[in-house]
Amino acid sequence: MFRMKSDITIGPYKQVKANSFTWNTSLENFSDSALIKLPAITSLKKEGDEYDRVQTGLQLKEGLKVDIKAGYDGITYTRFRGFIRRINFTVPLELDCEGYSYQLRKVLDFTKAYKKTTVRKMLEDLTQGTDIKLSESIPHIPIDKATFKNVTGIQVLEWFKEKCLLTVYFNFDTLYVGALALEPKASQKFRLGWNVIKDNDLKFNDEKEFVDVRITIESRAKSGVKEQAYDGNVNGQNKILRTAIRDKSIQNQIAVEKRKQLVTRGYEGSITTFLVPFVVPGDTAVIDDTKYPQRIGRYFITGVEGSFNSGGGRQKVKIGHKLSA
Repeated sequence: MFRMKSDITIGPYKQVKANSFTWNTSLENFSDSALIKLPAITSLKKEGDEYDRVQTGLQLKEGLKVDIKAGYDGITYTRFRGFIRRINFTVPLELDCEGYSYQLRKVLDFTKAYKKTTVRKMLEDLTQGTDIKLSESIPHIPIDKATFKNVTGIQVLEWFKEKCLLTVYFNFDTLYVGALALEPKASQKFRLGWNVIKDNDLKFNDEKEFVDVRITIESRAKSGVKEQAYDGNVNGQNKILRTAIRDKSIQNQIAVEKRKQLVTRGYEGSITTFLVPFVVPGDTAVIDDTKYPQRIGRYFITGVEGSFNSGGGRQKVKIGHKLSA
């Protein structure tokens, strides 16, 4: 019998006992989140065996750091790191928490004009004065021109994602912005009907809708002339995506990645598991299906939704595109 264990730190308070909590981390949404439910009245240890009974909400405030770990039999893994974004004075008390994107949400007047710079230099300016670290895996991506006037840090990240077509996400306190999602990290095995509690949200797609698509990445030069890059596929319907990045090699990488996400056949959706094996977005799910061996494969994990309460601990693992063998 496995015994569930959690370890929550909120600001100066360690080993906080929660009624329940949930968390959500994803490569598709750079704002990680968590919701912690606490007793409205709690005991604060003073000295020795003395305790004070206090109102929980009055001891906490927005902006306090939050660290959530959970697991079994004394072995816990970090599920979320971030900050209290909002306190809901309900019964039980609710703490809405946000990952390290919270610190960029507090940057309200970012103003910069760039010429001939890089994504990393822009991120160094953006994260100055925060606790955010930049991933060592951020590639060299030239940016010819970009202007921001009195925008939030979140709006800058959205510009990278929507206007440049880059992948933007946090690995706890570490920010990654690049042309491609990082190569898969750890591999974890999931056997349907064994260590997978629920798989009815998992669908096997034998034929992708866009299997015969050609991705064209388009930008404009200073002269106004269109510049284009392709995914290497010469057949199929042409799908045009526009980016502010003019570097040809980066455009090609974006095109290849976008096509991969559209055309790979296999499983898609999510599986529900226990709290082990521990997974984070960017890991590989090795799915074993004893009923349908032809569906066995390696898949990119794009997100994890977790929960911890009196009914048990669960992970909802979101499955992305299929990886090569």
